[in-house]
Amino acid sequence: MMQDFSSSEENRDVGGSVNFGAVLASARKLQNYNVELISDQLKIPVRTINALENSDISLLPAPTYTQGYIRAYAKFLEISVDEVLDNYNRAVPHGEATDLKPRSNLPEEANSQSLIMKTVTMLLILAGILAIIIGSFKYYQEKADVIETKLESKQRSFTGRSLDSPSTDRKTTKQNVQMTDEGELTVLSAEADETSSLDDVDEADANEITESNLAATLEIKEPLVKEELTQEPEAVLTDVLTITAENGSWIQVRDATNTRLLYNMVPEGGVKVLNGQAPFRISLGNAKTTYLTINDLEVDMSEYIRDNNTAKFSVSSDQQQVIFH
Repeated sequence: MMQDFSSSEENRDVGGSVNFGAVLASARKLQNYNVELISDQLKIPVRTINALENSDISLLPAPTYTQGYIRAYAKFLEISVDEVLDNYNRAVPHGEATDLKPRSNLPEEANSQSLIMKTVTMLLILAGILAIIIGSFKYYQEKADVIETKLESKQRSFTGRSLDSPSTDRKTTKQNVQMTDEGELTVLSAEADETSSLDDVDEADANEITESNLAATLEIKEPLVKEELTQEPEAVLTDVLTITAENGSWIQVRDATNTRLLYNMVPEGGVKVLNGQAPFRISLGNAKTTYLTINDLEVDMSEYIRDNNTAKFSVSSDQQQVIFH
């Protein structure tokens, strides 16, 4: 219940000044509160409470803060806040008084304002986190699109110059006259691979075949046959290396004879099966998503994967065991 101390003579004008703090002192004493208890409850320094009760403006802070102290003090004592503030505003020098009501130090008001500030701060933090997540998602999505475009471009650019790719630029020189395995001379068309017997060639075409042409053809044919007969059989390849590139990988493989079995890009999801003599010397990229088996044994190359997601090692197998060199 608000108590009225407006009739007290202590808060009247005295010597041209207003004793605005007398009503606060009277109410405190009437309720048997000491200054220390008020200071502890309201978190107002003892010297400030004494200055308020003594109406000592010279010891009080700026009017804005002083008004906040008066408001909190009057509410605690359950007396008229407006009356004490009006007396204070009449006591302070002209122009310094303000109608602004600063934030109170009372627990219930402080908690209310603190809750609002916490809510606003939390919303700002959540908005910032959401913006970071969206930005990161867009960045990595764009990066993934760029990588995918590069892989597709490299895959489309494969040509016959790759060691394991069929050439599309090779040109085949066709002879006009050649001899079949049965000893029959045949004429090969310049536009097709179809052959025809000399018996079916018109006389005009046959007359164009001179003795020098026939001699040149026979001289070319004979060493080719000898070379085919004297060619040594290829060595038997006993080891099988299988490569599966889940996300695509640049790979180079050499076998024990230093023959380069593969030097190319294996596209995404691609599988390469290589035959050669172990140990295989392997260099590859995208190592974390590339899988190898040698003679149907899974190769665990995790210890050889570098920080840049590449790997380089040599591997072979002995019975049911994978061996790294």
